[in-house]
Amino acid sequence: MLDSPSLLKTQNSLLRTPKKMRHKIGKRKLNKPTDQRMALLKNQVQQLFMHERLITTEARAKEVRSLAEKLITRAKVDTVANRQQVEKYIQKPPLPFESKEKFAERKKSNPFAVRKSYTVKKWRDAPHPEREILEKLFTDIAPRYASRAKDAPGGNGGYLRIVKLPARRGDAAPQALLMLVE
Repeated sequence: MLDSPSLLKTQNSLLRTPKKMRHKIGKRKLNKPTDQRMALLKNQVQQLFMHERLITTEARAKEVRSLAEKLITRAKVDTVANRQQVEKYIQKPPLPFESKEKFAERKKSNPFAVRKSYTVKKWRDAPHPEREILEKLFTDIAPRYASRAKDAPGGNGGYLRIVKLPARRGDAAPQALLMLVE
């Protein structure tokens, strides 16, 4: 009696973990933990705004498009609050650090003060085009789409176009070109 088919069926169903349904979950996980996925998307959005085009996989392109269109919509209205919200997604390298004179002044008030290493200072003083991305977004990219009426089709969105490319050589991942619509 213990080996009856109905009993085995119920035992097997108890051993299996049920698959969870993903209702109302719209984001792709991209096979990465959350912190890595957000860092990847932020970097790709940054590169998209810098070069105004980006070649990546289709799944990543769709996620980047979603995030970038939200940022462009925010940038259409140049306020302090919108700049702060957009700054969360556009990473800026650190600004050049203090000079020797400023360090000497700081050392007078704090004898335990330490100056950063030369290589770090050299990197900070190097030109970084990423520092101008935020300004470019608010002064160049977003005003292109400011004439779109908010209620009209494409008023809040439709700023980017995804063009499919041939599969990547090596792993045959589907590629896509993500570019700003003119």
